Amino acid sequence: MTPYRPQKIYIEKDACDYPVTKKITSRLAGVPFEVIDSVRPLIAELKSRPDPVAEGKRCLYLAKDRGRSFKPFPESKQYLSCDYYTLHLAEGCDMECSYCILQSYLTNPMLTVYVNLEETLASLGDFLDRHPEKFFRVGTGQLADSLSLDPILGHSEILVPFFAQRDNAVLELKTKSRCVENLFDLSSNGKTIVSWSMNSERVQKEEEHKCASIADRITAAGAVIKNSDHRVGFHFDPIIDYPGWEEEYGQVFDLLFRKIPEDRMAWISLGCLRFVKDLRPIILDRFPKSLLPLGEWITGMDGKMRYLKSRRIEIYRRAAEKIRRYAPRVTLYLSMETPEVWRHVFGGEHSKTSVCELLDTAAGKREIPEGLVHCPD
Repeated sequence: MTPYRPQKIYIEKDACDYPVTKKITSRLAGVPFEVIDSVRPLIAELKSRPDPVAEGKRCLYLAKDRGRSFKPFPESKQYLSCDYYTLHLAEGCDMECSYCILQSYLTNPMLTVYVNLEETLASLGDFLDRHPEKFFRVGTGQLADSLSLDPILGHSEILVPFFAQRDNAVLELKTKSRCVENLFDLSSNGKTIVSWSMNSERVQKEEEHKCASIADRITAAGAVIKNSDHRVGFHFDPIIDYPGWEEEYGQVFDLLFRKIPEDRMAWISLGCLRFVKDLRPIILDRFPKSLLPLGEWITGMDGKMRYLKSRRIEIYRRAAEKIRRYAPRVTLYLSMETPEVWRHVFGGEHSKTSVCELLDTAAGKREIPEGLVHCPD
């Protein structure tokens, strides 16, 4: 994994005087920058190029967020969600995963960072104070990797202390990087969970370009629990179905649980590959060697392309069985699946309320209520 360094920095005029802007330009000394009045001409010019996504990653755009940063994670009524909230501090990613939805989702191809972080957190703090009865799980990894740019941005240096003082919120930093050094000297008071998107080594090498290797991600997780009080999490999402998947994911489970103790894991999630239809031609164009778009797909109730339900159930059951052999009490859940799939995998009946209770319990470091987690038969 090569540290990110843009070819040029563009700074929105209203974003010039923020401390985060000065920190970033200082840490990227030598990179040329330009103050601009409007980003629209740049976006139009980038979109005219053969590969706007790749070109956009070479630019770093520093802008001011105008009140859109904190919002609920988009939900689909047909699939169980977990009442997750996202904090958008950046948009775009310096890494290159073939299946990344950002390739079709973001209208601005430039890697964008919102620099008015203190204002954003002040507003978030007021919101949390107005809702003391509710527990919030908040992540920064929906539209950007949470930590791959942390050596430049230093977001963790501000976010971790902020959430350490909150009684009703926990922060999740989700990454495919090994950039964890900034976390070592920060006490989270149990309110920061550092999580990794995981896959088999084959999928990482063939589909997750410019990311840390699977071994490096596990090593980074070990460094976090050795040098801080943060807990860790792991998201096997997207799981890719291919000949030999079970053995190769099993090898990752074996390595993971030999290195990371169960009692420092907040949760593990499982989710099979799914993507919007608009993403398929982009994958074929940008990653012609990828085999992902060529599988057997159905259109899910949310309009996304998915594996057949029976196949997803089989994959989840086999993965869950292997994980439970290593970690019988770790909180294990499915990502964006129907109550029927949950029932076939874990037994029992599940609803949004029960899923939220499960994850709130895990995030709050309380004991898991009897019967809340079901092991596969």
